[in-house]
Amino acid sequence: MNAPFHFVPRVEPFFYDVEPGTRFCLYYPPNPAVAPRGAILYVHPFAEEVNLCRRMAAQQARSFAAAGYAVLQIDLFGCGDSCGEFADGRWERWQADLAVAADWLVQRQDGPLWLWGVRLGALMAMDMAARRSVDGLILWQPLISGRTCINQFLRQQIAISARDIANGDSGRAARAGIRRMRAELAARGRIDVAGFELDLGMARSIEACDAVRLELRPCTVHWFSSTAMPRRLATRWDGANVVLHYHAVEPLPFWSDPARPECPSLLAATAAAFTGDAP
Repeated sequence: MNAPFHFVPRVEPFFYDVEPGTRFCLYYPPNPAVAPRGAILYVHPFAEEVNLCRRMAAQQARSFAAAGYAVLQIDLFGCGDSCGEFADGRWERWQADLAVAADWLVQRQDGPLWLWGVRLGALMAMDMAARRSVDGLILWQPLISGRTCINQFLRQQIAISARDIANGDSGRAARAGIRRMRAELAARGRIDVAGFELDLGMARSIEACDAVRLELRPCTVHWFSSTAMPRRLATRWDGANVVLHYHAVEPLPFWSDPARPECPSLLAATAAAFTGDAP
């Protein structure tokens, strides 16, 4: 993004008191040498993806700040460095955290409010945009269904045999494994998945959200993805005063591969969309 070369974005870490307990936040003040352009609230993804996305989130947050945006990142309840156990996280509690964070941010920065979500965080951002008025959404590789998120999460725990792969039955084996894990979750209430304790109540609260059923309020959406924009969602938004911009990016799963913590094409596409006057 265009910004004076001497500007070095700084970050201000702090804990925000909110029931129950505290939430860890990072605030990136906007570049004082350029005209202020508004505020951006980052909505992180799910489970280990929170950590795997930190590098990309930090790079993009600094870029936004250099361009004149105030950026706030918050670890939601039970996630990252915030209080609470991961298994006790719930969709409604996370939405309440985001509402508090958004209020904190707009009290400190005038101008448009954008929600920037990654993967499940993008779905949370869409849900929040159906609950309150925001100016825009920045969606990185968004999931449109909470059920898809849980299925992908469960799949991490499933071992696919070499024989299944050779026979082309890996998909069938994965679906069978997911069914078994769902049955175990229903029976026991909690199961361990890749080092994270998944609670039945958490899974149900996440799966209750589907973007197609959301009544998005008028706003601008920048959708960045390596896959095509879902037609059923684009059709639903058409005529609802949602201005949609789709940006195709090269597939690079930085959210799931520790060996690939960056996606330069995504950073470049986001910079291109937010260079110059605010869209």
